[in-house]
Amino acid sequence: MLERCLETLAPLVPKPTEVPNPLEVIVVVGDEFQGEPPQQVSGLPMRVIHRGAGPFDFSLAVNCGVLACRGDLVLILNDDIEAEDSHWLGRMAAHLDDPTIGAVGATLLYPDRSIQHIGIEFEDAQPIHSFRGCQLTETAVARADTAHDVSSVTGACLLARRKDLLAVGGMSLEFPASYGDIDLCLRLLRSGLRVVVEPAATLIHHESASRPPVIEPWEWERFITRWGEAANPGHPPVNSETDHRYDSPMTADLVDGEDREQIRHEILNLRDRALGAEVRSQFLADRVSNQEERIADLEDRVVERDTLIEEWKDRVKERDTRIAERDIRIAERDTRIAERDAEILRLRNELDRSAIIRLARRIVRGSPKDA
Repeated sequence: MLERCLETLAPLVPKPTEVPNPLEVIVVVGDEFQGEPPQQVSGLPMRVIHRGAGPFDFSLAVNCGVLACRGDLVLILNDDIEAEDSHWLGRMAAHLDDPTIGAVGATLLYPDRSIQHIGIEFEDAQPIHSFRGCQLTETAVARADTAHDVSSVTGACLLARRKDLLAVGGMSLEFPASYGDIDLCLRLLRSGLRVVVEPAATLIHHESASRPPVIEPWEWERFITRWGEAANPGHPPVNSETDHRYDSPMTADLVDGEDREQIRHEILNLRDRALGAEVRSQFLADRVSNQEERIADLEDRVVERDTLIEEWKDRVKERDTRIAERDIRIAERDTRIAERDAEILRLRNELDRSAIIRLARRIVRGSPKDA
């Protein structure tokens, strides 16, 4: 697989009319590498670097290569990539003539020529490969068949300036296998640079040919902890007071006996951690600001509720007053009814007494027969 990838680089041998002119090929290997060391590629100088003992660590391998390289531009390239022509790198490099662009990606196709990668965007905080599994003809509908800005590009094929990679701390060792490329692009975006993808640079990607595509839960937790749960980090604002640029990760003289490479890696790691802490701090500040806005909104709602409660209390008082007035009227009515009933009873009693008297008189005056 590595030999096939190196054959892809062979057509890039410097020619007088060709831009860019590759200076060297650096192959970074680990303990898992099997086979003979790769040979020189058509006259291009080649160096083989061991990233050190331990399990597979893509970010560490990239940092080793970036620190070792001597060119202004650095191409990060997986060993499971192969090109179809010799123009792809020139097309990518042309974008870095624009100082506002910090990273360039390419179109990566599966062997069946469906799309594996043509840029990465975010959906509900999840990084999503745009048009994955689609055909190249389908990208024209969304105007993705021309160079365009994206949130991230894959580290399987990523071109950037060496000084920009060093400035943001290289690939973060917090992400040894997954999310390191996305984290790198987001840090470049945060520093004020753009990330673009060049659809005309087309390569074949035998994705995950050397290891299973497993994303550990702790990697996702680290990514969310650093960048938050925003749907799309977009282009975070740049703080000109804290944004620094470094042409070299060496900023101090070495003390006798110190490991130069170890110190260079530590400096990169410190830069990454500092930027990561800055990002996390900004995320927390945004959350605090959002919480304060929510609190202010809740306080306004409480005031509105209290006002509504006071209005209801006034309405209840008015209702109670009307009820009390009605009760008084009912009591007065009941009193009048009682007085009327008493008068009716009195009259009835009087009528009954008068009738008895008249009957008695008739009996007294009448004959026994009538009686």
